[in-house]
Amino acid sequence: MGTPESEAIPYEAFDLCGERLLVLAPHPDDEAIGCGGVVSRHLRDGRRVHVVVATDGAAAGGNDADREAESRSGLDLLAGDGGGQAELTFLRFRDLHLADDLDALQDRIAAIVRETRPNLVLVPSPIEIHPDHLALATAFCAAVQSDPSLFADAALARVAFYEVSQPIRPNVLVDITPFAEAKYAAIAAHRSQTTLRDYVAYARGLNTFRSMTLQDAQFAEAYWIIGLPSLRTMPLSALRQAIGAPPNVEVVHEPLPISVIVRTKDRPALLAEALESIRATRYPCEVVVVNDGGALPQVGDAKLVEHETSRGRSEAANAGVHAATNAFICFLDDDDRIYPEHLQTLANAARGSHRAAWYTNAVSAFLRRGPSGNYEVEKMLRLFSRDFDPTLLLVDNYIPLLTLLLPRTSVLDAGAFDPAFDLFEDWDLLIRLSQLGSFVHVPRVTCEIRHINDAGSITLANPEGSQEFRQAKKQVWTKHAALMTADVFASALEAQKRELSARTSEAVEARGARHHLETDLARVQREQQVLAGDIAGLHSRIGALTLETASLSGANGTLRQSLEASQRERDEQLVRIGGQVAELGDLRAAFDEGQRTITALYAEIGRLQGLLDTIYGSHTWRLHTIIERMKGRP
Repeated sequence: MGTPESEAIPYEAFDLCGERLLVLAPHPDDEAIGCGGVVSRHLRDGRRVHVVVATDGAAAGGNDADREAESRSGLDLLAGDGGGQAELTFLRFRDLHLADDLDALQDRIAAIVRETRPNLVLVPSPIEIHPDHLALATAFCAAVQSDPSLFADAALARVAFYEVSQPIRPNVLVDITPFAEAKYAAIAAHRSQTTLRDYVAYARGLNTFRSMTLQDAQFAEAYWIIGLPSLRTMPLSALRQAIGAPPNVEVVHEPLPISVIVRTKDRPALLAEALESIRATRYPCEVVVVNDGGALPQVGDAKLVEHETSRGRSEAANAGVHAATNAFICFLDDDDRIYPEHLQTLANAARGSHRAAWYTNAVSAFLRRGPSGNYEVEKMLRLFSRDFDPTLLLVDNYIPLLTLLLPRTSVLDAGAFDPAFDLFEDWDLLIRLSQLGSFVHVPRVTCEIRHINDAGSITLANPEGSQEFRQAKKQVWTKHAALMTADVFASALEAQKRELSARTSEAVEARGARHHLETDLARVQREQQVLAGDIAGLHSRIGALTLETASLSGANGTLRQSLEASQRERDEQLVRIGGQVAELGDLRAAFDEGQRTITALYAEIGRLQGLLDTIYGSHTWRLHTIIERMKGRP
């Protein structure tokens, strides 16, 4: 079944922040290129930030002093005017050789985590192509998985893996738009590097691409986040697969010749899973399957050793040892499985060294058949992770057979597995091997011991505290009674007391921390209730304002209609007044013309009147008047 797009590609920005941020950077400048946006946000918020730079960076241009100064300048630019200041630690391991100092690097990381107690850790992803980047991620995961006290100090922390030179498949995207320019200025501050490559352009392009699915974001950073408890039981191969492992381009040495011996009986489905886990390692090993009296199994191209009747676990293991043809052997029961890195991790540890055994860490998976009929994991526990202590091994076994790589000749020289044992046969062998030489512990989770409630597990059938379990332990102690001196028991008891005391202190501290958290939670819940009341009041006020707004909107509509009608009436009146003004202008012009005409007429009348007066006053007019009268005319 495919992954839904909404899960494969984040469509919402994630608020990634912590009160105590720890940043692990392989080189000076990776803290800016890979996670500068998140770092800038923390610094500007005034949160605690501790940046650890693993290498001196001297192999990539410049010198260590210049590169450290560039890191300081870059972090100042990320902080801006917010007042925050990062604490810087330079581990000064050799550039390009970080993988050569994994143990020392792991110890330094563990010490820093204990000191800072971060609740958010930024780490380069384990799929980075650059060997220093990959080494830093590997060392961090190994530190978390190998040190219980370290886990106790940072149990609540989240781990966010970031990308630099190899894009990851993120489960969160962080909008860094407000801090982007500060990030690019910080990258530019690493002048010894930007003169070689345009890291500002590379980072800007990647951050622009990462914003593609986020609304209103211009720049984003991609991360893959996991809680520390989950990381503690997760093998590196599974982590790489989840983040999006690139093709394996690692150059490996000539493979160490290893034979894997698988014991089985009438559990074909589980055997198929066990064999598939071997094939998934892609390690060129020989596989020897010993069928201890069960039905004929399907083993593919593996070598099959058949027992017509069951001879027990010890004889089955011995048959596999004798059938193996390689110099080194591993064991895998059919109900367990190994992770892809298991064989390569053991081979790397054993190459060039001469020890009696090498072993890794294992997780315990408790499975139960679910409603679908398939097995489902109920819980995963870290029960096996302890450095080699031959004295403690005499008292109790803490090294599962599954985790071991053994020289075949050493097993045969020690007498192989004792057929008298069908429980703790591996413990008995390890005690004898420990007398031949020391064991090397590789503190990485590489395999899984599965406890299946209905699959015939011998450990579940004989749980610790049962009569059978106790009798089997007595059988081991009796066989090795010559080694079981009072000093041995005293040393083992003292070691257990020290461990118990440390665990008790951690439990007390954890209980106190839990009390504080519960107190804080209660306070937050009370504040939440107050806020809920305030929010309810605001909602009521918003409702009232909404009604008032609706009422005002209605009145506003009516007023708008009235104003529009008044405007139309005013416009009509203006049109009428305009017409009247025009008409008045015409009348005024006609009146003025009439006035001019009347004035002209009055002038003409006056001229004519003067003319008449002249005529009437003349002798001619008087003579004319006498003649007219004589004619009888008036």
